[in-house]
Amino acid sequence: MIIAVDTSGSIDKKMLAEYQAEIRALQDQYRVHITTLYIDSKLHSVEEFEPEEPLILHPIGGGGTDFRPAFKYVTDNDIDPCCLIYLSADIDGTFPKAEPEYPTLWITKVKKPAPFGETIRYGVMYRDWE
Repeated sequence: MIIAVDTSGSIDKKMLAEYQAEIRALQDQYRVHITTLYIDSKLHSVEEFEPEEPLILHPIGGGGTDFRPAFKYVTDNDIDPCCLIYLSADIDGTFPKAEPEYPTLWITKVKKPAPFGETIRYGVMYRDWE
């Protein structure tokens, strides 16, 4: 499972703590290897977590928002993830031109759809946008 964490300037410490709690819940529920990417306008770092390993995030960033580095990382490293989950406050940034072959889930605070994948606003899934 790939989890991309938006570490742009719009993300505060409270939100990062919420991200960590959500990722821990995924780790506990699905017992999968998690690769966490820290990205603002570029990929800053990557952390790997095994199912039984304590999950403590070490985010780096603070710049603008570009979502493309997460998808480039997957392609460049020839990874076939079960899914990519992107945690972003406002999903306001540059997206890849092409939708990936694997499922993508965007989790955000705003009622705004991503251009592909499924978008969840803190527990509410929006499928029919008008």
